[in-house]
Amino acid sequence: MQKSKRKAIGGLIFGIGLIALLIGAMTNLYDAKIGALIMLGVWIIGGSLATLIFGGKEDNPRPPEQS
Repeated sequence: MQKSKRKAIGGLIFGIGLIALLIGAMTNLYDAKIGALIMLGVWIIGGSLATLIFGGKEDNPRPPEQS
């Protein structure tokens, strides 16, 4: 996978987790502690799923072999 796509997916996962924390801290929907747990869960599960689905290694083109 290209580096830019990996950064975009990582940023999206980070943002979703951060929003969960901020909702808990700024509203009465749930406690900040619950928001922090949701954030960590999103980061861990989202990062794992992204690695499984999109591959863990970065694609590096191999230089042509010289004879």
